[in-house]
Amino acid sequence: MSQKYKVTTELGQGGMGKVFRGVLIGQAGFERPVVMKQLLDAEGPHHVKLFVDDARRYALLDHENIGRMFDFERVAGKLCIVLEYIDGFSLVQYLEQHRVRKRLPDVELSVFMISRLCRALQYVFEKARIVHRDVSPSNIMMTREGTVKLIDFGIATSSDAKDQSLTGKPAYMAPEMVVELRADSRSDIFSLGTVLFEMLTLSRLFQGATTSEVLQQVVSGHFPSPRQVNPDIPDGVLVLLKKALQRDPGRRYASAGEMGQACEHYLYDKGYGPTNLTLKHYLRELFGEGETSMDLLDLLEPVPVLPGEPTPR
Repeated sequence: MSQKYKVTTELGQGGMGKVFRGVLIGQAGFERPVVMKQLLDAEGPHHVKLFVDDARRYALLDHENIGRMFDFERVAGKLCIVLEYIDGFSLVQYLEQHRVRKRLPDVELSVFMISRLCRALQYVFEKARIVHRDVSPSNIMMTREGTVKLIDFGIATSSDAKDQSLTGKPAYMAPEMVVELRADSRSDIFSLGTVLFEMLTLSRLFQGATTSEVLQQVVSGHFPSPRQVNPDIPDGVLVLLKKALQRDPGRRYASAGEMGQACEHYLYDKGYGPTNLTLKHYLRELFGEGETSMDLLDLLEPVPVLPGEPTPR
């Protein structure tokens, strides 16, 4: 049993594991907050393999815009992936705070955040040739210092690998993930487009009472203009959004790096634009100095998606 870590609070539970807040304990009273993703069924070889594969994926990744993995260890007799504790807010919380205040998010900051997620996805693809497959507001976080982070690579897969069934959140899936049960790096770009649409409008691009209704919208390729909700969206942002949301992957940005460059050209070609510091000040004004809370439910394994079921959050 490891003495390095102490579990403090259970944050949630999924089909294969639990997520806890805890502390790393060092010498002379040193403590550091961490998050621990714990495997429940350590006797099932399939579950153990999935969990170890998840840990191996995380271990390869070290980037400013990705939630980092610190350790893979037994804590209280259970296998645990030990993750960075992010002192900040999820994009779910960010969007909800805007809804409560009845105001739309700042457009330039929205594009800035997408550009940082592009950096994260490009790094992941170059480093490990993997696709995240679950880019959505609950897997995007911002630290209090204004750093944007992509978290949860629990259902990431090799690029172009085919799946047995739908996995992820229907409202943020690319059409090829639904029709062909496959994903490549351009599928994550489509998901980023759905996130940007939501940041510009405070409304999900694909909505429905059931999973089937949502998936039909994803596959149809017919999208409302975000200007129906937010008429002040600049033309340059519409161009970014339209290219990311092309139904045909071949007509999207060729890579997350290319999309990130397009975002940065839009933001900085005029000579100035938002930075981490800009986002830090915006978050302070939006949330104040109160308590933070990580939205960690999606560090757990996703529930399989079946037609006719209610749409997952």
